[in-house]
Amino acid sequence: MALLEMARGQYKKWLETENLLLLQGWKRDGLTDEQIAHNIGIRRETLYDWIKKYPNISNALKMGKEQANFIIENALFKKAKSGHVTAQIFWLKNNWRDKYNDSQLSVEERELLKHRIKDSELDTKIKEAKLKILQNGDGSAEDHLLELIETIESEDEREHGTE
Repeated sequence: MALLEMARGQYKKWLETENLLLLQGWKRDGLTDEQIAHNIGIRRETLYDWIKKYPNISNALKMGKEQANFIIENALFKKAKSGHVTAQIFWLKNNWRDKYNDSQLSVEERELLKHRIKDSELDTKIKEAKLKILQNGDGSAEDHLLELIETIESEDEREHGTE
């Protein structure tokens, strides 16, 4: 039976073992979802619907993608071991990020920057709260503001472990 004739059939055909293996193989070989849908003779959106509705189809595609990732990972690792400098750099940057990253900041500087960003976000929340209270024109604005500020400060204390 020609592939195109099979493709025009129901999704049920694609739940058969040999067709699930075909889907898996296509994904393992690096085909995109659009290419796989084309091979089946359906639209990409239809394939996405099938993936949502039929776990066997979803699992076949996931397994094929995992196999492809393992194949590429193994090839990269072999290249890195054989002295291919680019492969070595790529491997280290992705597998030993604390030591080999492109950031010019030290680990301590990155942590300090994270805390500064968090502090800035909290200051923004406080300013937004003040503005909201002033816009509401509530007679007890000060009470609401103090309550909100205390909530934000408590959140900051929990985040940074300070009191």
